[in-house]
Amino acid sequence: MITVLLATMLSTASAFGLTTSHQNQPAATSPFTGSWSADLSRSRLDAKLGITGADITFGVTGNVITLASSVTLASGKPITERDTLRADGTETPAVTPGAVHVANWVGSHVLALITRKENQNLALITYEVSPDGQTLTARTSGLVEQVIVFNRREQ
Repeated sequence: MITVLLATMLSTASAFGLTTSHQNQPAATSPFTGSWSADLSRSRLDAKLGITGADITFGVTGNVITLASSVTLASGKPITERDTLRADGTETPAVTPGAVHVANWVGSHVLALITRKENQNLALITYEVSPDGQTLTARTSGLVEQVIVFNRREQ
C-alpha cells in the first residue's frame, strides 16, 4: 500500500523533470538505511485507509533499495509488503499485479517514488530524512493524500 503510493510519486517526478545524476545519489551510508515507526500524532492520514500503525525498513546499496513496510488497519489486520527498487528511473515490478515503481534520488535525503499501472499514475511518494537523521517524512499524493512522520528505531 505504502509502496504503491511511493511508486506513483516517482512517475510523477519524471514528468516534472526530476533526473538522477551521480551527484544526487546518496553517500555510501544512506540516511534512509534502518527501521522507522510511524508517529501518528504528528501525521496527517487519509481517512479512507484507517491506519492505526505503520513501520518501514529501508536497505540501501547504491541505487538499489529494499523497502519493507507493515501497516496496521483499524480492523487490526496487518498488511506487509517488501519491494526492491532502483533509484535511477528504471521501472521495477510492484507487489500489486501489473503495477510498476519508478524511483529517483532527489538529493541525498529525498527519494521520489511513482507507482503506476497501465500508464496511469497511482501514487507519488516522497520520502525525506531530516538533517539530523532521526525523522523520515513520507508525503503521498494520488489515490491517497497523506503525510506520515516516522521516527528512527534503529540504523
